[in-house]
Amino acid sequence: MGKEIIRQDKGYVSTLFFNHPEKKNALNADALFALGDAIHKIEMEKKIRVVVLRGSGDAAFSSGMNLSTGRREFQRAIEALNHCLGNLINYPQPIISMIHGPAIGAGLDIAVISDFRIASKEAQFGAPLVKLGRTYFYTQIERLTRLVGLAAAKEILLTGRLIGSQRAKEIGLVNQIISPDKIEAVTYSFANELAEETAPVAVRITKFTIKKLFEETPLDPALEKELRFLHIDEINRSEDAQEGIKAAVEKRKPEFKGR
Repeated sequence: MGKEIIRQDKGYVSTLFFNHPEKKNALNADALFALGDAIHKIEMEKKIRVVVLRGSGDAAFSSGMNLSTGRREFQRAIEALNHCLGNLINYPQPIISMIHGPAIGAGLDIAVISDFRIASKEAQFGAPLVKLGRTYFYTQIERLTRLVGLAAAKEILLTGRLIGSQRAKEIGLVNQIISPDKIEAVTYSFANELAEETAPVAVRITKFTIKKLFEETPLDPALEKELRFLHIDEINRSEDAQEGIKAAVEKRKPEFKGR
């Protein structure tokens, strides 16, 4: 894992820290590959019953991926994100996201994939890619919409605005809102309750059943091909996408042309 992701085990609970507090725990390709590998290793060890995901420090859960890198590094980051999210989705035991500060972009998606989300009052959530001329990937759009509903998903995805913890609670994105000084105690009390008072086999079977009944909706192959083209090829080649990233790097308002 190196320095990108830090793992700490205590009893049946394993904590994985996103370890870039100086960058609001932004997730580059190395961090995403490391997180995916860490989850896979925990699953193979078959000892841990609950995983807690959190950012290092108390300023941010994760501010998402760095989109200002070159095309090759950006493509590697997308591959790393798919690796990470796939392993999180298939992890058979409970995952809790403990959210301080912003959970944005990839950080939001990691929170959405988690089974439980416990947020501080200062937490913020968003997917501001439309302000950069890009889109949240179609699988991420599906997961968010499934969790919070169509109207709330549009509020997040089409405006690019950040929402606070109270609004997140209202739409079902957050399970609990806790004051910053108590969030760690509450999160680990809950994690230990899950680890010590529920049967791992029963939890695994229940989580698998929920996944099959409610979360897996295979797309028609032709539709999936079309969506992949739109979200990978067309959007990344658009002038607006290039302008959005350039404006972000230059810290100015983008001038979108609609092409």
